[in-house]
Amino acid sequence: MAFSLPLAAQAEDRLIWQPTRSGENGMHLRMGVKLPVDGEASAGADVSVAATRSGRVEDTPVDVWARVAVRRGARTAVVTSRTVDGMFDPRTGTGSLDLGMERKRILDERLDLQRIRGINVSCNAHLKRCDDVVIRQSARLSAVATGTALVAEGSYSAATLDFSNLVRVEQKVTRKMNVTATLAAPFRDDRQASISLSYAFNW
Repeated sequence: MAFSLPLAAQAEDRLIWQPTRSGENGMHLRMGVKLPVDGEASAGADVSVAATRSGRVEDTPVDVWARVAVRRGARTAVVTSRTVDGMFDPRTGTGSLDLGMERKRILDERLDLQRIRGINVSCNAHLKRCDDVVIRQSARLSAVATGTALVAEGSYSAATLDFSNLVRVEQKVTRKMNVTATLAAPFRDDRQASISLSYAFNW
C-alpha cells in the first residue's frame, strides 16, 4: 500500500483534464496524458460540445493533438525553448504542424531580449496537399526597471502571398494594468495606429 500511493500520484500528475465553458451552451474539454520523458511531451484529444437552448446537441468536433517541448539553459543568461505542436481533425482530414523556437537573453542588468521564430504548415490528408505555410518572427526588448517593452513582429503567408508586420510599445502601469501603443504595417501608406489598455483580474 505504501508503494502504490506514490505510483498513483505520479499517474494522476500525468493526466490532462481541462474542461472549460465556451459560450452559454457550450463546453470544451482537453484531455490527454503527459509522457514520462525529458522535457515536455503530451498527447490527447480536444472535444467540443455545443447545444441549443432546448438541449439539442448541434455539433461535437474532436481534434487529436500532440506537443513536444524542450528547454535549455534555465539557470544561465540565455534560455532556449523549442516546441513542436500538431493538430488533426479526423472528420475533415485537415491538420497543422507548428514548429517554434524562443530564445531569451539577459543583455545586462537593465535589458532583456526575447526572440521568437516559427513556421506553421496546414495540410489536408483527404486532398493529399498542404494549403498554407506561415512563417513568423518577433523580437522583444524589455527594460526591467521601468516595465517598458519594444516589440516588432512580422509574418508571411505562402497561400495569400501576404506579408504583415507591426511594432508596438508596451508599458506596465501596475502589476495588473498595461498600456499598449501599436502601429500596424508601418512601412505602408495604409498604416494603422491604435492604443489599448488592459487589466487582469481573478474571479
